[in-house]
Amino acid sequence: MEQTLRIKIALVTGASRGIGRAIARRLASTEVKVAVNYVARVNAAEEVVGAILAAGGTALAVQADVRSAEAVRAMVKRIERELGTVNILINNAGIARDGLLARMPEESWHDVLETNLTGTFHCTQAVLRGMIRRRWGRVVNISSVAGLAGNAGDGCGSDFDSA
Repeated sequence: MEQTLRIKIALVTGASRGIGRAIARRLASTEVKVAVNYVARVNAAEEVVGAILAAGGTALAVQADVRSAEAVRAMVKRIERELGTVNILINNAGIARDGLLARMPEESWHDVLETNLTGTFHCTQAVLRGMIRRRWGRVVNISSVAGLAGNAGDGCGSDFDSA
């Protein structure tokens, strides 16, 4: 088991840009093998992988919509086949549907919940049993500061002027 723990394999969701991209590159710089998850931006994900490989790291671009439990399970199986067992999960995938709550279509509301919350559940569930079995693992959930106090127009804040 000790040898398994020395080989760290991370799955970073939403890693084709922004915070996820920075996390993936930083983890790779510490000799962690990184699975760079993306849903649609294949070129951006491949660019992240290319930068990691050019710096001497190990990375793999993996497409999956985290809203789908089946897609997440298939993604994790591919990572295990090509890199090894995931023992670090960074739940970073998230979307926003900015607009006033009073005018937000229900479909937009569901898109946000399914990506930001259900996606976190799917990814964590897909890797957790292995972490428990090995008695080691890390799960980090990334969220917006808007989760603490929403802003007008962000879909979760007040539609009223607070002044």
